[in-house]
Amino acid sequence: MRNQPHSQWQVIDAAAERREDAWSLDKQVELRTWLLGGLAVVVVVVIAVRLGDLKVNHPPDYLANAHPVTTRTEPIPAVDGRIYSSDGQLLAYDHQHFNVAVHYRWLEEPPNPLWLKEQARKQQRKRVDSDPLSLDEAKELALKSRDALWQRLRKTGSLTAEEFETRRAEIQERIERIAEAVDRRQQERLAEEEQEHQQRFELRSLRSWSQIWELVKSELTEPPARDRDPIVIKEELDFHTLIEDVPTAVVAEIEAHPTDFPGVRVSPSTTRIYPRGSLASHVIGLRSNVREDQIRERKAELPDIDPLAYSAGDRQGRFGVERSYNSTLRGLPGAQETRIGRQGDVLEVKPLRTGRSGNHLILSLHSQLQSLAESLLDEVVSPEPSLIPPLPKGDEKPEDMEPQGGCILVMNVFSGEIVAAASAPRPDLVQLAEGSADYWKQMNDDRRGPLLSRITQVLLAPGSTFKPVTAIALCESEGVPRTLFNCRGFLDTPKSHRCAIFQSAGVGHGDIGLIEAISSSCNVYFFDAARRLGPATLESWSHRLGFGRATGVDLPFEQSGHVPTPKDNGPNGKYEWYSGDTLGLAIGQSYLTVTPMQMLAMTAAVANGGELIVPRVVSRIVVGEPEADGVAEDIVPPVKTRNLNIDPETLGVIRAGLEQTVSGANGTGHRTVYSSRVAIAGKTGSAQTGLNRPPHAWFAGYAPADQPRYAFVVMIEYGGGGGETAGPLARKMVEGLLDLGLLDSGNAPLASGE
Repeated sequence: MRNQPHSQWQVIDAAAERREDAWSLDKQVELRTWLLGGLAVVVVVVIAVRLGDLKVNHPPDYLANAHPVTTRTEPIPAVDGRIYSSDGQLLAYDHQHFNVAVHYRWLEEPPNPLWLKEQARKQQRKRVDSDPLSLDEAKELALKSRDALWQRLRKTGSLTAEEFETRRAEIQERIERIAEAVDRRQQERLAEEEQEHQQRFELRSLRSWSQIWELVKSELTEPPARDRDPIVIKEELDFHTLIEDVPTAVVAEIEAHPTDFPGVRVSPSTTRIYPRGSLASHVIGLRSNVREDQIRERKAELPDIDPLAYSAGDRQGRFGVERSYNSTLRGLPGAQETRIGRQGDVLEVKPLRTGRSGNHLILSLHSQLQSLAESLLDEVVSPEPSLIPPLPKGDEKPEDMEPQGGCILVMNVFSGEIVAAASAPRPDLVQLAEGSADYWKQMNDDRRGPLLSRITQVLLAPGSTFKPVTAIALCESEGVPRTLFNCRGFLDTPKSHRCAIFQSAGVGHGDIGLIEAISSSCNVYFFDAARRLGPATLESWSHRLGFGRATGVDLPFEQSGHVPTPKDNGPNGKYEWYSGDTLGLAIGQSYLTVTPMQMLAMTAAVANGGELIVPRVVSRIVVGEPEADGVAEDIVPPVKTRNLNIDPETLGVIRAGLEQTVSGANGTGHRTVYSSRVAIAGKTGSAQTGLNRPPHAWFAGYAPADQPRYAFVVMIEYGGGGGETAGPLARKMVEGLLDLGLLDSGNAPLASGE
């Protein structure tokens, strides 16, 4: 009993301790609650402050995501330089005009659902203060707005409903083909990736811990497969030309009422115009658009190139002076930064760079003389397309084969300026520039190759027009011959290496000198000379006179030709050399091939006293406007020549032979080339072709014979005899020089015996 009070106190103390523990626990719970509440308040305040900051200070950043704006750098087309003839005729120029382009979404039918929904919401926002529109009503109103735009565009472009629909459908079909191709490539790529993934991680192939780890890692780190996002190609977000070359009044109408033409923009453009059609088409050439794949290749090859220097749609020269002077003619395009809204509206245009027009070319060609040359060629070489194979078959006679092509060249012997450069057949630059598939097929199907320039790209045997080269080699190696040579009509045997006169009449030329050998085209004389000289001397002088290498004329794709040599018979030789090849080379046969331009340069060197001159078709480069006094700056290309160091006596003998070819009664060109109005010197050539084909007809010469000013070459492929076919054209060309006042007649020449 005495211990009972003590137990009571213990109970009381225990209860007090329990009350203290409960109070402490409540305090802890309350403290945690306040802490969590305070933390939540802080988070809410931070979020509210950030939202307020975004709302007040950074609205463009998130509004741009809500309403995407496309910013692109666009080129401003430049004007390329013009091309003129020496007599002031405009041969090529850029026509500046404006095109009406429409955003693809405004042309698509049926309309893109997302685009239509955006347009509907735009209509709803317009009616926010009046009667609200339902979404379906707004969509219907948006479609009516698009139909009204189509109606305005038809009226603006003077298009019928059928014409408008055809153009719109063509644009949509093209874009859909591109989208389908891109989609197909993406599906193929995804299928390949999926197949590769499955092959790498097939359960039965897991044979090591490393493979198992790769599988686990890929499953944890790679996102799960999901449905493919729809593809939107850039063409679907771009503007496409609907109406070309609109009047300035239309441009003003569209720019003055932008709200009436949503999704429409007017863009400047240029078109290359060739007003003279096929005149000098191989010399002028063609400019056409650069494709995107070509731009990518160019940038890959030249990574430092200005990315704005070439853009899709820009033009560059393909052949002729359009190509060889491309950097001179081409204007530098300008550039602008354009911001376009999601609905195709142009929000802002900022200029970045001012464009610059190209420089102009003044060709040395005389348009009237060029026209005469082409009309003469067209009388011999049909301008109509030919699908007939160029080689006769079976028992066809050579005379049944029509000439396959030809060219006429006329050049100033001192300046190298070419005043006429005609090639036949030839393309029409107007139709080439239009890009007609039918016309392109017609040109490619023509077996004569009208796109091939006979001026610099065709390699043919020159025949007897090459004999002056052999004569120069003979005189410079052995001195001018002082004795006569007896021509029996053949060299060793009547069966080979004969003169043409022996083949037709069974006789030779008798005792003749070098002058008569040139004028009467005695093969045997030059066979004998070649036998003494050997191939090395002939090869050396052939190269010195410009054969076997390009002349350097300012036209692209010039061929070098081939001068045969015994070295060709080496281990890697192309031809097998025989002693007869040396004899054939002396008269312009064997494996010798030349271009008419090379023959022209050689003939001019004989005429001007031994200067091998580089021909050229551009006489001036004009910076500025050629018709504005005091504005244009002329750049005149320098005359490039190389002195051949030929003895004047040698040249005198050669020129006497060439003059007698035309003026002498027995000259091979007398009957067809001789003119009573002006003295002409030259050489006929009939290059044998074999295989029952007619020879190539040549005539190379200069006029006036006593004071040379112009050299000329006439070549007709498979044309027959040089005197009969090429000779008359040569005479008419020289007389054309007289008629146009380009040549003085002087005293009328007398033929031998008059």
